[in-house]
Amino acid sequence: MKTLNFQIITKDFAFEERFEYLSEIAEAAAGSSADILQLRNKNISSSSLYDCAVFLKKKLDNLNNGGKILLIINDRPDIAYIVGADGVHVGQEDFPANRIKKFFPNLIIGVSAENIKQAKAAEKDGADYIGAGPVYLTSSKKDAGKTMTKETFKAICSSVNIPVIAIGGITEDKIEELAESGASGAAVIGAVSNADDPLSAAVNFRKNIDKFLIHRIRK
Repeated sequence: MKTLNFQIITKDFAFEERFEYLSEIAEAAAGSSADILQLRNKNISSSSLYDCAVFLKKKLDNLNNGGKILLIINDRPDIAYIVGADGVHVGQEDFPANRIKKFFPNLIIGVSAENIKQAKAAEKDGADYIGAGPVYLTSSKKDAGKTMTKETFKAICSSVNIPVIAIGGITEDKIEELAESGASGAAVIGAVSNADDPLSAAVNFRKNIDKFLIHRIRK
């Protein structure tokens, strides 16, 4: 079964750089054996997001060797379904997980949660994993809320039976600490996308994740 413990999320890339950037980040994901590459950009239109999803799907299909990297689309289950992506990630203000599960039963569903109540509700509604954070200060997500305490993150991890993926300000030296708190994995944006060498940065994350994090299998 597929693990979900290393996730790379795209930055809010400029429209003009979309194809160059998406090619680079896809190659970093493939070269580091990332589990998931999530397409996320709050600053482009629906049609542009669709075009980027089509491009990224074709790129990953060429790099993947049998679908090793899962493609997740942020916010848009319709686009995920149309382009043949593997899943969708939604926030608390987006489509409810239970409705996505009803109409798109084959999509993997990730749900962002900031507290135990949200995490438990997401699990009940059929989420396959929780994205919890921000666990550290971050500038990559403009809509990120207040940094959660270590105690809150740990409580979320112990409150559900699905993987909890940490997000927000994560650097490779934080992986051991996250593992001790019960994280199933980590999702990164700027630490890979803004690195001088995204591939090398992603490879180093993969090494630390493999070293410290217990692989929890998606049910």
